[in-house]
Amino acid sequence: MTTPATIRSLEADVGALVAEHRAARGLQDFAKYRDDPVAFLRDVLHWQPWSRQEEIAGLVRDCPLVAVRSANGIGKDALAARLALWWVFARGGLALLTGPSERQTREILMGEVKQAFARATDLPGRLFEMALRLEGDEQRGILAFTSTEVSRLTGFHAPRVLAVLSEAQALEPFSWEAALSCATGEDSRILALGNPLLRTGRFFEVARSPQWVAVKIRAAEHPNVVQRREVIPGGPTAAWVERMAREYGTDSTIYQSRVEAEFPDDALEALIRRSWLEAAAARWESGEMEEEARGQPWVAALDPARFGMDKTALCARQGPIVRRLTTWSQADTMATCGLLLSQLREWGWPLWRSQPETPHDGGPPLMYPDGQPSRQRSTARLAVDEIGLGAGIVDRLKEQRYAVEGFNSARTPKTPAEAELYGNCRAGAYWGLRQLLEAGRLALPRDEALFEELTATQWKPSSSGKIQIELKAELRERLGRSPDKADALAMCCADLAPRRGATFAPVSVRWA
Repeated sequence: MTTPATIRSLEADVGALVAEHRAARGLQDFAKYRDDPVAFLRDVLHWQPWSRQEEIAGLVRDCPLVAVRSANGIGKDALAARLALWWVFARGGLALLTGPSERQTREILMGEVKQAFARATDLPGRLFEMALRLEGDEQRGILAFTSTEVSRLTGFHAPRVLAVLSEAQALEPFSWEAALSCATGEDSRILALGNPLLRTGRFFEVARSPQWVAVKIRAAEHPNVVQRREVIPGGPTAAWVERMAREYGTDSTIYQSRVEAEFPDDALEALIRRSWLEAAAARWESGEMEEEARGQPWVAALDPARFGMDKTALCARQGPIVRRLTTWSQADTMATCGLLLSQLREWGWPLWRSQPETPHDGGPPLMYPDGQPSRQRSTARLAVDEIGLGAGIVDRLKEQRYAVEGFNSARTPKTPAEAELYGNCRAGAYWGLRQLLEAGRLALPRDEALFEELTATQWKPSSSGKIQIELKAELRERLGRSPDKADALAMCCADLAPRRGATFAPVSVRWA
């Protein structure tokens, strides 16, 4: 059972006091809403739920186990937070809120509780960052935890517990077990809410279990989409649905889960289609993009390997045309630096040096016979995968004043919008390559090894909805070799793809 000592031991951990309401009305005044959560949301919280939210409120009132899978922006957390307040004040119960991250629990779930509590000045209590306490009643209130702290939930066995599992698709099995261990009373409830991103895991199981009441809410049902105007700020819109269809395709896992609220049929799907590559090769062979590439600087990318079966791959691009793609093997760090520089010189576009006016010491000449400065006939930028062997290559080239930058495929993307969409920089680079090929914005030399690597590469959404590319080790096992050429190409084109939310326009890159 929940005891005063248990509650007091937690109060030091729930954060600063956010708000305090004196008892303007007695708790008994809210008892009339015991079986009418929708009226409580409207009359007490001054919040208007839409039809599917009303349906969920009724199910939580009547059913012990409710699982809601929905499209993005449906208002799951806003509803869950207000149902927690209804549970506390109208049902006299304890609400336990949990999510997979600090942001989800503290900022989103408890943020919604804070907004609702601020508007409902008749509600008594002391609101903390991670809890709501009622003076003199230890079995009523709200406590919020991240899933990493979920073991602390197992100490709560109040007669009426509402356990809310937010972003349920990302919760570990022990979070579900802890919720079930708390909601033991006949009048207890569990409400699980999430996006159907993965066809595995506990959320997928409960959505198909006869023991749970399962609810599915598609974006097309939301008032904003139905009326084609913003009825509820922040909800999905018809324009968003159309944008998702253009960007991912209506048969993609992202569209099916985020828009249609369907669990994807397959966890993995092909990243790039063979037809896109054939079209890119035809553009290269016809020379149709030459005018667009004329005058553009060369950009190169190096995916280095040392000894063993993997190969070092070097890719060079001018505007939308991939000019060269080559590989070599069995070379250490210093040898790779030398081979890289000699290969770019052989192609006629040596790597640009940051101080070309300095007398050269074995580097590229300062002037070509046609009288053009070396900067106009040089590779403007080189990206090197800096994980492992690449770090030494980057350091050595920088020491020699070459224009080089490290590419860390495991790093989180720099911009917040891209960090929200991609699991890491490798996923962002590969997805950008997909966009270029799908839109017909890239010309590639015909290379069967490259095409095989690209068509074999698969992707899937993570439990948090971010795009992730299958691990290189997994692809190597399936393919029989490392996707060295594909990695170099993705890096080489990373700055050519549009940023999130941008549209394609003629490529025009200028270097100062």
